[in-house]
Amino acid sequence: MANNQRTLTLIPYGEARNEWPDDGNHIIASYTEDAVLVYQAFNDEIADYAVKHQKFDGCPSYNDTRMTWVKSNWLWMMYRSNYATKQNQTRILGLWLKKSAYDDILKKARLKGAGAGLTRAQWDPDYSPELEPIKRRRDLQLGIKKRETFRNGEDFVEIVDCTELAHISKKTKTIPHERVYTPDNEVCINLQVSKLC
Repeated sequence: MANNQRTLTLIPYGEARNEWPDDGNHIIASYTEDAVLVYQAFNDEIADYAVKHQKFDGCPSYNDTRMTWVKSNWLWMMYRSNYATKQNQTRILGLWLKKSAYDDILKKARLKGAGAGLTRAQWDPDYSPELEPIKRRRDLQLGIKKRETFRNGEDFVEIVDCTELAHISKKTKTIPHERVYTPDNEVCINLQVSKLC
């Protein structure tokens, strides 16, 4: 996969929003044929280590016995980190997961109360650039714990620092281009993904 396919370009929120459903449970993400982008906020030590080494394994501050929640939706990540300004969330990493790894995580994920284990799934409201909840449409965040291939970098195509994009996004009300990602039918049923009309 060519690297330029993974270059993130910010576009006006309204332009991106026009491609999304008005309501329901949907996975909204930036993705290519081979990779899906998810985000997580970290402190400087973890972020610097992950970008340099393209993995988390070996970083003293990273603890994979704790649940790491990743989000495919940019504005959900901006809400969670307040545009990379909250304590210990001042660095936004973009984790380009191999599509095969992302699909495997989705298959192993369980909603709360449905036999949830090391991989959790949770639906939360989408957000506007002003970080106001859009209650009719919900997006998926995934909790990952003790996944060796996530920790050692095997799941990743690339780890990139998106912190500066977060600062620009706040000022300009722009976001990366995101589309609805539709997993296979079994995942849709297990995770209660809404059907597109």
